[in-house]
Amino acid sequence: MHGEIAESSYTQEITNLVKRIVNRSSLQTSLYEQASHYFQHYQTNKENLEKLSLSVQASQTALAQGNFTNRQKLSTELEAAQALLLQEQQKQKQEKQKRYDSLYHTSESLVLLSEASDQQETLTNSAKLLGTLLLLSPHEGSKLAIQHQKLKPVYKAVLALRLLDKLLVDNHIATNYILQKQALGQRYSATGLQLSQFQHDVCIPIVIAALIQDIGLQHPQAQHILKGENGDLDEFRVLKNEERLSLLKINYQQTLDYLVHGIGLGNYNGNSKEEKSQFDTTEIHRQKFITILLNDSIKPKQVEGHLLKIPQIYASVIFSTKPDPSLANLPKATLVLEKAAEIKSISAQYTKSFIQMVGHFPQGFGVTYIPKDDDGHDLDRYEYAIVCALNPKNSFAPICRTATRHLTFNSAGKMLVVPVSNNLYFATTRKKFAKISPNRLNEILSQLCSNFEERKNLELIPSHWNPYTYFGYKKFQNLWKKAN
Repeated sequence: MHGEIAESSYTQEITNLVKRIVNRSSLQTSLYEQASHYFQHYQTNKENLEKLSLSVQASQTALAQGNFTNRQKLSTELEAAQALLLQEQQKQKQEKQKRYDSLYHTSESLVLLSEASDQQETLTNSAKLLGTLLLLSPHEGSKLAIQHQKLKPVYKAVLALRLLDKLLVDNHIATNYILQKQALGQRYSATGLQLSQFQHDVCIPIVIAALIQDIGLQHPQAQHILKGENGDLDEFRVLKNEERLSLLKINYQQTLDYLVHGIGLGNYNGNSKEEKSQFDTTEIHRQKFITILLNDSIKPKQVEGHLLKIPQIYASVIFSTKPDPSLANLPKATLVLEKAAEIKSISAQYTKSFIQMVGHFPQGFGVTYIPKDDDGHDLDRYEYAIVCALNPKNSFAPICRTATRHLTFNSAGKMLVVPVSNNLYFATTRKKFAKISPNRLNEILSQLCSNFEERKNLELIPSHWNPYTYFGYKKFQNLWKKAN
């Protein structure tokens, strides 16, 4: 009906990025699978090193105390023990470097996809990434919680970057590390194809912190709480308070352990002692910044913690893992933030900046609106649109691209701002539209929905719509193209 059902090259790129972070496959190459492998083999790896170290020490002692006749034999045994220890050390070091490289390169890909060479294009790229993530969710089904769990880390990371920029523009950043890096050079890459120094030193650590914020949950102790001893419990169930507190503690401790011991610092490749010294110092400063971000995000007091905490709260509503989450609740994610700010769990000032940036309607949300005629009068129908831009002038009036025109789906939608008075999400607008006869409303519904069973379950005056099926068609996936 609407052409090929497939992913565009961009949508496929985002799907692959998500899989690089959270996935369940036999290859176990995703960041979370690598962390799970590290936690599962941590004790064995530690014991192997201790055992081999003791073997070297025993051989050294035997050689020191041995007589001339067996010295050659003991020396050979020592060399063999040292070789085995070195081999194990190198193996574990290579595995650690592989985890570091995987995390860094994935974070680099995320920054390049969500940013550009200037602020406006960066906002467009980020809106596109955020919207694509939301549109990849069907918002229903038995495996929805698993799907949302996969989409959430990327979503949080992009929001953290955009909150960083918003707070910089609003002059709310007082962190010396960030301000010093900002003073040293340009914020964005000159071409958008490679990272600027600021992106390396500030953006990448923020992304890393967002991606690994809950990676400690891969630890066997955390998995035991979530899935039970036999692995048959629903990991998304409501936990008892004691379980929840234990889980938070384990996640915090093991995430920090993974950052320091599981990932560590990058290795310098070169021959210059001066360059190596500078490289190592930079790596230490970046890791310290990530640690501050993670530490302060528990109960944020500084701006660093809010860069993670506010997106975390928001994303937990957008990509809820609770049973039967309602699509209609997505615009209420900002209300959850405002409530948290009221009880001083998060900063009211930073929350206000965040909401100004995202608006009350998330990227990719399906808006139903009343179009106007050439004279500015409301028409007797509603149309579909999709939120597709950040920084709306009015947080209650989303910037959208139309998905239908004259009740027909099309791929050449126009950009428009949907005011409260024409947005059917608001009860006052639906009430105004209620004067339309039921026959006319059924006629509208029949044109927008081809399947009778689908129509039967929809409201005559819908407050929103689910664009998941629409977005499944390849030709409808470029919502962020420049308007003609």
